[in-house]
Amino acid sequence: MHLTKFGPFDGNSWEALFQLIFKAKHIDDDYQEMPASPGDFGIEGFVGRTGVAFQCYCPSKTYDPTTLFKKQKEKISKDIEKLRTYESEIKERIGDSLIHRWIFITPEIDRNKLLVHAQEKAKEARGWGLSILGPEFGILLHDGDFYAREIHEQKSLTGEAIYVEGVSLTLPDLNGDLTEYEEHILRKSKIRVAASQGAVSVDMADPRQKAKVQRIYAKTMDNFLSFGQFRSELDTISPVLFHKVDRILGTFEGEVYEWCDTLRATPDELTEKIKSDLKRRLEEELKSHVDYVLSTRIVEHAVANWLGLCQLDYE
Repeated sequence: MHLTKFGPFDGNSWEALFQLIFKAKHIDDDYQEMPASPGDFGIEGFVGRTGVAFQCYCPSKTYDPTTLFKKQKEKISKDIEKLRTYESEIKERIGDSLIHRWIFITPEIDRNKLLVHAQEKAKEARGWGLSILGPEFGILLHDGDFYAREIHEQKSLTGEAIYVEGVSLTLPDLNGDLTEYEEHILRKSKIRVAASQGAVSVDMADPRQKAKVQRIYAKTMDNFLSFGQFRSELDTISPVLFHKVDRILGTFEGEVYEWCDTLRATPDELTEKIKSDLKRRLEEELKSHVDYVLSTRIVEHAVANWLGLCQLDYE
């Protein structure tokens, strides 16, 4: 299997997913699937109204960028050559329509040299004078991001949990100037470490205590800084799921305020109660659309946001 930002796929599962996408996306454009029986003609499907042909490719395993580029290049060359080899067979199936664009769909494209190769193969194909190709025939390269929303919609319809790739951001230096939000998180990180040791305050001169504070601070700041981007990504790939999550968080925030004022608990007990209750709420409400990984990421981002904005406080 090849691990993509949308989850693990191989060639068959990638093509099967995109057949669902093509049929839903081009239902009014005369889309026709091209089953690989009795032969593979280098086309997975064809949109008669616009003259667009699709071909999908996903490697069977994860390769380094150089090897992936080589295999993608070979796949394009091999399948474009099939247009010439099977010209009469393809014409029998698409009728008088012409192929104006051949779109190569693969999970990710790492090398822009693949664009050069695509242009070269398109020029070569135009020179063949095939009866199935338009005079301006071209090759386009699409990675998975072109279909991010459709991918997640189809996975959601089949009961698969949404797969959201991780976000990595540079963290601020603890020794530098801190903003108001950073100060909130640093203060609360110190309180949590001190409380875990049964102390009122933490001794930052102690290397071990300071290291604990830094670890909690760094993780919380990472989630705080990426909260907006995480919400935006979730909204892009699944607006329905995003609004459900947003609605749950908005309601749950009121409970966070109340627990801060009334619950008799240590900072860590309060934080863990919020995390566990929110995680259970998400998994109960959203069921198959949210798995352990995604629910954990939502909780970590939400709690970090509440710590930075002071909905969650230990005073």
